[in-house]
Amino acid sequence: MKKTVLLNCLSLTPKKQRILDTFFAEYLRVLNLTLEQLPNANSSTELHRLTYSDIRETSFLPSDIVEEARKDVWAKRKTIKKGFTRCSIRLNRRWFKYFTTHRGTPSFKVTYSPYKRFVIPIRIDGSYNRFKQKLKAGWNIKTISLLNGKIAVSIEKEYPEIPDNKRNIIGVDIGSSNLAAVTVYAPRKARVIKQLYFGRDVANRQRKYEARIAKLRSHADKGSDKAKKYLRKLKHKQVNFVNTRSAQIAREVVTLATEYNASVAVEKLSIRGRKHRMNKKANRKINRIPYARFREFIKSNCLTNEVPFQPVDAYHTSKWCPRCGALNKGHSSNNYVIYKCSRCGMIVNSDRKASLAIAIKSALVRKSFQDFTNPKLFSQLTRAGVAVNQLFRPDDRVLSGAVHYT
Repeated sequence: MKKTVLLNCLSLTPKKQRILDTFFAEYLRVLNLTLEQLPNANSSTELHRLTYSDIRETSFLPSDIVEEARKDVWAKRKTIKKGFTRCSIRLNRRWFKYFTTHRGTPSFKVTYSPYKRFVIPIRIDGSYNRFKQKLKAGWNIKTISLLNGKIAVSIEKEYPEIPDNKRNIIGVDIGSSNLAAVTVYAPRKARVIKQLYFGRDVANRQRKYEARIAKLRSHADKGSDKAKKYLRKLKHKQVNFVNTRSAQIAREVVTLATEYNASVAVEKLSIRGRKHRMNKKANRKINRIPYARFREFIKSNCLTNEVPFQPVDAYHTSKWCPRCGALNKGHSSNNYVIYKCSRCGMIVNSDRKASLAIAIKSALVRKSFQDFTNPKLFSQLTRAGVAVNQLFRPDDRVLSGAVHYT
């Protein structure tokens, strides 16, 4: 598992500050030189061939850092237009060393050119104390990124695989209106124990932020420096709020799993590629979902608390009827939050139904639930004669076509 910790730097001496400014200026120059050749390259490898030799002859940067600049340019090839004006410098373990001085000051020794180094001292505050606790818990430093007055440290830790021997399952459906619709499901009894909503306030606060940002952007486009200043602050405040609430809700979900002796199942969702098929309002809702961050928060809490975490394929989780097994369009055309089955007439909240489908699919792919010769197992999971194989893709080798109770 990987995490990023943001550390604050102490004030540098004038000499160190000049070295750091020169380092950033040279990295920006390399970025923009690479950007000039971007229209002539059809791939990252071709961009390397067009730029690497010339840059290495004129730059004092090590080869690895030149390569990082090329990767940054290629990653931002669709968004960058006029050139780079600011940047962050990512360094691997070859070009930095973490140590503590004889005075007890934590520091990073950075190699900015072959055989040329300088030291950046770190401020001892809450961020550093959390970072120190992570190192004591067995986390290892992977890379660092130099920012303006801060250092982003990427750390990682290998966790052993947690056996899925819990009695119950928590299915989590991540959405735009409610950040998480949760179903606590008992597979051996085929019974829903509890269903909850988490994070309704996230969407409401997001809408307020977006309305305020739209007004400030209109003033900023007219040249208001004050609007530009407040726009930057508001965007930063919005990101902090979403991250904080996502982490809090993820902790509540995992606490619920611990209370009910349950594993956690979250659907593997890929929604970004479908934006071009939706209108602006739908795209705005999709952009509002902090899916990747929230999923990583849940996974991190699960690993820390030794709760099994299972990503589940999202195939038909919004279309499948848990009463009769029919496949419908999903959300009702009249009301987006309602799911209505055209076969049995069941009407239910679409998010709750999707979280139940995720929990059932997780139960079906458990190793302990793959005994296809046990008829009692099928009746426990499909009491109403539900065609559960419709939850799996036709080419799925796990359970597709094998579990179908009538």
